[in-house]
Amino acid sequence: MSRGLRLADWASRLVVYPLLVFLFLAPTLWMIFGSLRPDSETYQYLFPFGWHTLVPIEWTLDHYRTIFALTESRRPTNFGKHFLNSAYVASGIILLSLLVNTLAAYFFARLRFPGKRWLMLFVLATLVIPSEATIVPLYMVVRDLGIQNSFAGLIIPWYASPFVVFALTQFMREQISYELDEAAMIDGAGLWTVLWRVLVPNIIPGLVTVSLLEFQVVWNMFYWPLVVIADRDLQLLQVVIGGTVGPNSLPRGRTFAGASLATVPVVLVFLLLQRYYVQGVASTGVKG
Repeated sequence: MSRGLRLADWASRLVVYPLLVFLFLAPTLWMIFGSLRPDSETYQYLFPFGWHTLVPIEWTLDHYRTIFALTESRRPTNFGKHFLNSAYVASGIILLSLLVNTLAAYFFARLRFPGKRWLMLFVLATLVIPSEATIVPLYMVVRDLGIQNSFAGLIIPWYASPFVVFALTQFMREQISYELDEAAMIDGAGLWTVLWRVLVPNIIPGLVTVSLLEFQVVWNMFYWPLVVIADRDLQLLQVVIGGTVGPNSLPRGRTFAGASLATVPVVLVFLLLQRYYVQGVASTGVKG
């Protein structure tokens, strides 16, 4: 490649990459800065696009004070309580998911039995069913079990994940050699010992990867808790943020403030575990 072509390629990347970064970050920046400006200023400088489209002229923390104090209906928001509710439910789902789905993945990845391929196809087929199509029958099951309007009703229906089962199955098959299982069995280890002493320590990146992906989905749950939870004290954070919207008003700044705070746990968890996440994603392209 000639020097001129290399310079042109370098220059095009210098323009395209920052533009892509800006387009990716613009909605998040607009949300964060929107929580720090008065509602009257939210759309005032939207067109034509300029510096103040994102950056406020007048800075304020009133929206954050509001969500930590009183709503328009003068009822306490208890933002911290709902934040902890979401953290509790998300933690419960993730922990149960890792336990149950790891067992299922081991079942598919290591055990040999007739019809295993068809059973895996059935599990994968459930991925194409829209979750909205299962809301009503799922609610009827939860109601008949007597766990509606409780954390159990939020956790139990969602810890079994076909995606996690499939991802961990592939990770075990491709990254962990079956010779390790055989060596452990020669030393007297049973299936249970092989799983927890051999496989699990070697699939930590895969476990972290699926946990991060599932945490993002679970943390942002809205429709299911809206349907199954009637007690306001048990409600999750996303539903409470959505509840700040009144029938005749849209408090943009307050909504932006709540959404900004709700984004923090997802970002922090990713930053803390990104090393394992990158390792898990990268290793899926390498045959073990």
